[in-house]
This record gives sequence, C-alpha cells and structure tokens, in this order.
Amino acid sequence: MRKSSLFLFAALFFGVGMNAQTLRGHVYTEENGKKVPLYGAIVYFSGTAGGVETDRTGSFVIEKRNANEKYLTASMVGFTSDSLPADGTADKLEFTLFEGVELEGVTVSKNRDGVLISRLTSAKTELITSTGLKKLACCNLSESFENSASVTVGFTDAVSGARQVQLLGLQGVYSQLQIENIPALKGLLSNFGWSYLPGSWMESIQISKGASSVVNGYESVSGQINLEMKKPNYTEPLFVNLYADHLGRYEANLTSAVQAGKDLWTGLLVHGSTDAGTHDYNGDTFLDMPKSKFVNVFNRWFYLPEDGVQSRTGIRFLYDERQGGQDFSHGDHSDHGEPYETNIRNRGFTLENKTGFFVGSREGQSIGIISSFNHVNEDLIFGRKSFGGIQNSFYGNVLFRSDFGKSHQYTVGGSFAYDNYITRFEDRLMFNMTPQTAIDRHETVPGLFGEYTYSYLEKFTFLLGLREDYNSHYGWLFTPRANVRYGIIEEIVVRASAGRGYRSPNVISDNIGLLATSRKFELEGVDGLEIEEAWNYGGNVSFYIPVWNEQTLTLSMDYFHTQFRNQAVIDVERNRNSVFFYNMQGDSYADAWQVDVALSPFRGFDVFTAFRYNDTKVTYTENGVHHKMEKPLTSRYRGLVNLAYATSLRKWVFDFTAQLNGPSRIPGLNGYDSELKHSTPFPIYFAQITKNTKHFDVYLGVENILDFKQDNPILNPDLPFSRDFDSSLVWGPIIGRKVYAGIRLRVKN
Repeated sequence: MRKSSLFLFAALFFGVGMNAQTLRGHVYTEENGKKVPLYGAIVYFSGTAGGVETDRTGSFVIEKRNANEKYLTASMVGFTSDSLPADGTADKLEFTLFEGVELEGVTVSKNRDGVLISRLTSAKTELITSTGLKKLACCNLSESFENSASVTVGFTDAVSGARQVQLLGLQGVYSQLQIENIPALKGLLSNFGWSYLPGSWMESIQISKGASSVVNGYESVSGQINLEMKKPNYTEPLFVNLYADHLGRYEANLTSAVQAGKDLWTGLLVHGSTDAGTHDYNGDTFLDMPKSKFVNVFNRWFYLPEDGVQSRTGIRFLYDERQGGQDFSHGDHSDHGEPYETNIRNRGFTLENKTGFFVGSREGQSIGIISSFNHVNEDLIFGRKSFGGIQNSFYGNVLFRSDFGKSHQYTVGGSFAYDNYITRFEDRLMFNMTPQTAIDRHETVPGLFGEYTYSYLEKFTFLLGLREDYNSHYGWLFTPRANVRYGIIEEIVVRASAGRGYRSPNVISDNIGLLATSRKFELEGVDGLEIEEAWNYGGNVSFYIPVWNEQTLTLSMDYFHTQFRNQAVIDVERNRNSVFFYNMQGDSYADAWQVDVALSPFRGFDVFTAFRYNDTKVTYTENGVHHKMEKPLTSRYRGLVNLAYATSLRKWVFDFTAQLNGPSRIPGLNGYDSELKHSTPFPIYFAQITKNTKHFDVYLGVENILDFKQDNPILNPDLPFSRDFDSSLVWGPIIGRKVYAGIRLRVKN
C-alpha cells in the first residue's frame, strides 16, 4: 500500500499520466542452463514508443499509465523478444530472451514513431519521442520542432541569433515552457533560452495545445510545452554526442550517470559549443550569425527508495557570449565609419528540487513539494542601444493527491511565485537620446488550486481545474479550465477544452528583436500596462483507422481559438521610427486549424504529414481610431511531410523532411493605411542518414538543401545608425544550406 501510494504520486508529479502502476522485473538469457542477466535490453509496453533499459543486474522499473497497456515486451538486438501480461498480478515480472535469428520476432527492429498523438490524454498532446529528436541534428530545443507542424521557430532579428517560437499563431511567451513540470525560461530568457537546452539531454517533448492543467500556474494561454530530461536512474553510464557543420559550429554533449548508493543516483549533463564562422553571404557587411561561445552544465541527484521519501534535486549553470554585427574584414570598406556591433552575455543559475511522500493509509494518497530558484544576469548591446539587468525568481508548489475511488481523483494545493526584475534600458542614438531608464518589476503571487478528474471505463474523462491567485502588482486572478475526452469507439477519440490564462508583460525582453532597430522606444505607458488575459477554446478529433498488415493510420484534426480580454500591444505600424506599448483597445484573437496524418505503409517506413492554417489579428489604436490588422511576421500556414525509413534492426536510418512555409505580413512602414505587403511562401528541405551500431552512431545531414535565404533581411545596412535601420523584419531563413556530421558514442558497462 505504501509503495503503491508513492509511485502513484510519482506518476502525477514527474510524468504526464494520472493513473500509474509501477511494474518491476528482470530480463535474463540462458547460458549452459543458467540464467544470466541481460544488460541494455529494452522493456516497453506493446504498441507504444519509448521504454526503459535494464541495468547491470538485468532489472527494470517501468510505470503503467493506463489500462490499454496490457502487455509488456522485452527485446534486444540478436535475441528473440518476449511478452508478458502487464496486469500487475505478479510482484515481479521475469523475461527470458534466447539468442536467435528470427527477425520477425525481434521487436526492436520495429521503427518507433518520431511524433505521436496521445490517445489517452484529456488535452490534445503531441509527443516528440527520442527517435524524433534524432531525425535532425537537434542541437538545441529551438531546433527540435522542424518535424512538428504545431510549433514554428524563427529568428527575432538578423543580428543576435535569438529565436522565438509560435504555437497556435501566438508568440512563444504565451505558451508555458516546463522542464519536468517545473516552469522555466520566463522573463529575461524568454527568447534566448530556447537555444540553451541541448537536444541530447532530452528524452521527449510533450506539446499540449489549449487550456491545460492549473496545477503549475495561470501563465499558459496557448498551451504547454513540457520537456522530459534524461534521468540518472535510466541513463547509460556515458553518452557523448559530437557535432560539426561546414559553417564553423562545433558542439560537444556529454551525459553520464552512476549509482552512488543503494537508492541514490547521480547524473551529469554537459554541453559546450562554439561558432567562430564569419559568414556574410549577401555582402551587407553584417554577419549572418554572431560568433558565440556557450557552456551549460546540469547535475542531478535522485534519491528513490522503494519506501519513504523520494527526492530529485538538480543544479544548472549556463554561460552564453555572442558577438555579431558588422564585419569589415571582407571586401573594400575603406570608407566605413563606426561599426554596428552586438555584444550579448547571459549567465544563469538554477537550483530545483522535487520531493514526494505518502500520507495516511489510503492507496494513492500522497504529497509532493516542488521548489525552484532561478538567477539570470543579462547584458545586451545593440549598436548604441543597451538593455540588461538581473532576474531572481522563486517557484514553490505543494500538492496533495487522493481519490474517491478509481473513477474520482483530485489534486489540491498551494503555490508561491516570486519574480524580481531589475533592468535598465538606454538609447544613445542622436535622434532618440533616451537616458538610462529603470524598468523594474517586483511580483509575489501566492495561490490556491484544485483539480478534479472523473474517468469512466477508459472511454470518458472529464478534468476541471480552478485556481485563485493574488498578484501583488495586478490583484486577484481567477483561472478556470476544463478538458473533456470521449472515446466514441476504440478508433475515434474526441476532445474539447476551454480555459483562461494570464501573463505579466515584459515588453523589451519579450520583443528583443526590436533592440536591433533604430526605432525609438516610447516607454511612457509601460508602467501602466495591465496583465495580459485571454480565453482559449478548442477541440480535437482523432481517428485510428486499421489498414493493411495490422497497421493503423492516425488522422487528427483540431481547431483552437484564443480570444484576448487584454493584450500588451507592441505597435510598430504607427510610425516606422518608433515602437509604442499600450493596453489593447478593441479586438485581438488567434484561430488555428491543423490536420495530421501518420502511417507506416510497410515495416521500417513511417510517413507523417500535417498542415496548419493560422488567422491571427491584433487591433492597433491611435487617437481613439482602431485598426484591426493581421499580426505581422506570423506565418499564415505551414505544410509538413516527414519520411523515415529504417533497415532491419535499425542499422541504417534515413530521414527526409519537407516544409512549406506560408506568407507572413511585413509590418507597414508608412502607417496603418500603407499598402499591405506579404513575404513569399517558401519550401525548406532536410535530409539525414544515420548508421547505428551497438556502441556508436554516425550521422550526416543537410539542412535547407535548396539554400533558400531571405533577401536583404536588414533595411539600410549601410547606415546602421540612421533612422531607418531595421533588422527585425525577419520572416525566413537568414543562413542558407548547412552540411553537418556527428557521432554519438555510448558506453554501457
């Protein structure tokens, strides 16, 4: 009872599922009539992606999250596979694998989907698996979404290398990013932070659209993106990923894990990269990408006894330095004046802990405690503009989980968030001359929440969440959210969701690309900006259609509407030489439609295709006159096709991705009534070949095969300190074709 309680809590607290059961066992082979443990065998639920590896003793621990996971399979290259019922009736499961050449029985040869649509979650959830993360070089989180139609990634400007994401047609700051259900990358790191999380550190990425759980706060408007990182108790002792491309970027990633005691594991994740390239393909004297040096270190400690308190602690450090702007070393620029330079330096420190323990004798009744402290120090120089400061943030959450029987579960708790921003902005352009200005904000947000889940026979799930917070700057905030899932039949699942979200605007760090312009920042109204508030409504229907050879075609269609009650408007339309910040007056919304199709026509070959259409409008106001316009630099549609083929036992893997990116409206340069201009649609193609062996993989790939680039992304590059200089109008790739290669090394003993 006590063990089961703890592991049920762990599933809620550290994972995605709500109903978890922990299964344990061993995997053996036979030699001379004796059982010999198999180290490195894969154990997973039949028909699902992912799984766990056995340790040196052949043992494994895996969580069963739903009743559909009826059979557990163990497999290993060179051995026949074995399956057992996962009904939980046995205290421990025991598999015996025999050496053989019955390829039909080697389940590990089955290609694992890179992108999955969850059948069981109440919200529409897209899962990018570890297989999906390897389809491209995947240097960091911002480059992990090239195979996703839901998320779009682009540059904020043409000089800093900062990236921004879009979900449901809205800027990434409106989606809540979490690392194992701990909110992350808020405030000063809202743009740069997407490139700070290496793909080699991640097990999977979960993208939930629309209204989501209230447990982790009120800040999710368009959805949640949750990252599952490598865990020391499931990670190989040593993994190394080395990467290089022909543009001069070099990268090394290392993850290691060791069992430090009976119930204690520790893991070390290290990333280092440098980009020394000085490329200026269009000859505008500006580097296409800044030179950079980046180091990130993450140390984790897991204390996981079978009984008693479980605790997971992590500490992270990062250092990022970038230098870009004009480079006069190429060509004849003997008459140049003061160069336009960018200098970016970010330093960060994070300490986090998650602790769980059982209370009482009721099965499934437990308490969890989350705490996280984050410190960021940022210094940005863009020509004669500068911005920077310090952010200190603390997040704490206490949860109590119990149930009224198998069909009725609830979670209640309290949270506390603290954010302190001490930032400074200065503009030394002679026609702006904004002296150093303090833009500080201090927020404390205590809150209470409750979430109730009703489940009926795996067919119907209803989730209702309510929370009440008091923001020291904005007052009381009430957040209701609801999700419904109904399996009409086994092959058809329908979902619907509705809910409210809020976020505090950080107008400069949220729009960092505007620093790379000569626009004057009209800051008079910044102190009076209200909290942003929006309602999100949406639905999804998924069809799982049986086709030939026991394969299933997955068809998913969804629609989401986000309606703002208040929005911090960033107005670059009124005057091409200024940017205005003010509260929304009028109507702003975002509509997003999407269709996904996934199919494996034959063994080893997977096809995933998707199409998304966005309609995003924002209302600008001047002297009481409203102008509702299409949101600038937001792609109207995106098409995606991913083809993946793996030979037997995945010895060779071939991946090809094609994107069609729709037009984006370019901000008007002559007022609201200027002629509307749009970028041209453009395709992007990616390809990668991987050779897998027992201990290492070698990969070779090409990004942007056709070498498509946005022509002249910088306005007036010859006069960077003039009124009309602007490098923020980026709608397409800045750099062209990139050829890369790498190797992944694994040490399992």
